[in-house]
Formats: sequence, C-alpha cells, structure tokens
Amino acid sequence: MDVSPIFTVQKHELAFNFPAGTSRGVLSTKKLWLITLSAEGKQGIGECSIIEGLSPDYINDAQYEQQLSDFVLRLNQCSIPLDHLLFTLDEFLPELTYFPSIRFGLECALRAFLSPVPGLLFNNSFARGERAIPINGLIWMGAPEWMQDQVAKKIKEGYSVLKFKIGAIDWKQEYEIIQQVRKHFGPELLTIRVDANGGFTATNVRQILNELRDLSVHSIEQPVAVKEIDLLAALCQEAIVPIALDESLIPCYTLAEKVALLDRVCPQYIILKPSLHGGISGTKSWIDLATERGIGWWMTSALESNIGLTAIAQFAGEYDFTLPQGLGTGGLFATNFNCGLSLNQGLLTHYLPEHG
Repeated sequence: MDVSPIFTVQKHELAFNFPAGTSRGVLSTKKLWLITLSAEGKQGIGECSIIEGLSPDYINDAQYEQQLSDFVLRLNQCSIPLDHLLFTLDEFLPELTYFPSIRFGLECALRAFLSPVPGLLFNNSFARGERAIPINGLIWMGAPEWMQDQVAKKIKEGYSVLKFKIGAIDWKQEYEIIQQVRKHFGPELLTIRVDANGGFTATNVRQILNELRDLSVHSIEQPVAVKEIDLLAALCQEAIVPIALDESLIPCYTLAEKVALLDRVCPQYIILKPSLHGGISGTKSWIDLATERGIGWWMTSALESNIGLTAIAQFAGEYDFTLPQGLGTGGLFATNFNCGLSLNQGLLTHYLPEHG
C-alpha cells in the first residue's frame, strides 16, 4: 500500500474512579496522547501512555509533546509505504528505541490502519472473539478496610487470581489482609500474586518473602529497587518466593542489555508492559529471550485507556500461555473510550464491532 499518510496527535487526561495507591504515590489522573493515522478515508489510532516518574521517555509534557511532534513531522514527510514502515520503524526513526510509549502508539496506529477488518490489530483467536484470556484481579493499596472490600468484590466477580499492590502502607496490615484471604481461600482455589514496585530493602525483604511463602504466594513483582542487581540475583537464586522482574526491564533497550539482565539475575518470571518495555517489537524480543531461558512471563497493561488496553490484549492473544495475564479492565477511569472488551468471571473476551 503506497499512500500519503497523515499522522496527528491529541492529548487526553482521564480521571481515576478512586485514588490509586502505589509504592510510588497515589494516582488521581492519567495522561495519554492518541496518535491518529488518516489516509484515503481510513483511520488508525494508537495510544501513547505514560506514567509520571516511571516512563523512561517522559520528563514533562513539553518535552514529550516536542518529541511526538518531531516524530510526526518526519513520518508525514516519509515516502515509505505504510505496510513496509510498520516493520522498519526502527530503521526510519532509530531514536524510537528510547521512546517505548511512542513506539507502541505508532505501531498500534499503523496496525489499526492497515488491518482489513476494523478493530482487528492482530488476527488471532482472542481478537476474533473465539478465545478468552484469564486475567488477575488487582487489589490497590489503601486503607485496610478498603483493600478488604476490594478483595470481597473481586472474589464475588469470579477471579481465581488476585494481585495485591504492597509496600506502601504498613507491612503488618498488608500481611494480615493477605493472611485473612488465604484462610478462606486455599492455594487450590485462589492464586495470590503481589507487586512491591521495588518497595522493600535488603534489611527486610527476606523476612517478608518468608512470610509470603507461608501464605503460598505465587510470585512477587520487583521486591527491591532496580539498582539492586546483586540482591535481585541472590533472591532469584534463593527462590524463597518466585521473583518477577518488572521495572528492572525498563532501562534495557538493546538486545545485549536484555540478555545481560536475564543471564545475570535469572528471574523466575518477567512482567511485560509494551508501553514501558519497547512497544510491540520490544516486547516480542523479551518473550523470545525469556522462552529460550525457560523464564515464565505474562503481559500486563500500564494504566492505558481502553484503546491501548485493547491493543495489548489482542497482542497477548498472539501467544499460547497457561499463566493468567495482568491486563486491566478499563474500569479504573471515570470516563473512557469505547472498546470491544468484556469481562466475566475473570476472563477477558473481545468482540469485533460488527459482532457487538
């Protein structure tokens, strides 16, 4: 296909339904930029989603929007056919390697535009509505009573896997909440994951891991900070609780950096967020390397709107996996974009517009 594409960008801000607590602070709004590709009466939209203080390609709005404008200007002057551009983006815009959220948005806009079926970025059984993806229910940090209410709601909704955000409030309170859940739901009924977002230190992490092991916790994401490479490697070797790397993947852009991290730390799992970990192409690279090394993985969203979430879910549908994924549900925000996703009993399904 040889067309003259027109890329445009528009900023949006979504409000959370509740203050979303993490070990990095409380989130109340979410910024995102939509890249729209228009040509010959067709349109494709991709989401550039950032998390302030975490996204490696975002410093402030002015810097980010300037970078977006630069990429869009160059793309609008590009004469490469779109179907070739999708697979040569890194050659045409080599700086994209260091802008994973923008890379993801551009890849999605191109895929959406080039698809012969509206809404189908990937042609797989999930995207076609023939298969469901099991996901975990997310328990946000907050007052103990509120966290307990979240647990009760998620279990009533039929989730068999819950992920607890931990490391921000008093650990004793967090432990007691998980302990109460485990008393009522054994590991054969409920899988429990926890995400510390690097919130623990060398002085307390092993004690906490031992307590989590006593509760038959499946895994812990990023128990200590990214810079604690030797400690992470030791914890993975000890395997008190299986370790999943998340934020540690962010600074790794090249193949050599990815290989070095995985071979040094040897985690049991890696958690993949396309907006943070290299877009679609970068995430594929991580999956290939993990598979070669026998490292488990699951994919998750990074607070995207329904537009980005749908793209990530369809991308996850490209793979056969047994582990429930970490995908969001789109229900975090007071307002959101329409999408073809539905959730029932912890299973995410997708329907195409003509089938909806």
